[in-house]
Amino acid sequence: MFAHEPDDAPAGIPLKAHVDELRRRCAAVARFQGGSTHYLEEVALFRAYALEKALILAQPPDELALPPSDEGNEHQVWFQPDQASFLKVTWPDFYGLRVLYQPDEDERASPIGYLERWQLHNELFGDSVTFLGALEEDGRLRMVIQQPAIEGMPATLEQINGFFTDNGWQRFAVNDDIAYFDRERQVVISDTHRGNLILMDDGLLAPIDLRVQPVYGALLDYVMNACGA
Repeated sequence: MFAHEPDDAPAGIPLKAHVDELRRRCAAVARFQGGSTHYLEEVALFRAYALEKALILAQPPDELALPPSDEGNEHQVWFQPDQASFLKVTWPDFYGLRVLYQPDEDERASPIGYLERWQLHNELFGDSVTFLGALEEDGRLRMVIQQPAIEGMPATLEQINGFFTDNGWQRFAVNDDIAYFDRERQVVISDTHRGNLILMDDGLLAPIDLRVQPVYGALLDYVMNACGA
């Protein structure tokens, strides 16, 4: 796994810069109220930031006028053959699920958590996902990202497990699912099913759509314990 710094987003602001600023704003709210930001607060923070930075797209991408190439639990997907990429658009007001959460927290990822997930995906796996902006439909937001297409076939479960454990990730079980923990970066990953890791012609694996989440405090303690630390 090699770090990779993706090109700037079409809007001219790198994904990392969006995430850094949004997390700074979350931290400021958390300090003010003496706790951490919750789901609805982060949705409001993102909406305000998106309006401030003109990230609400005036027109949807042309591809959305066509039937999607695929649909999943989180996205509708359109293949862009001229750019060898996929356009992914989240379902309205849904930004994926978190790997871990405490009993009093929402299992849904906020739009800020969604962007942080893709930034970590870029850093950890050399991906080049860019954030194109957000669509607003009847007051509901949809996040729009672009991801390079990868040629290959679904990896086997054995290959997937080896991909992570051979690179120092620790395997543990959570919510009847398999997750992996990077102790150095304090990051957890889940949703590592066959459709989300592609075996390329050169024999290497390319993750394409994993849940990625940094963990702190009680969640970090839980993961450390689950991994036998």
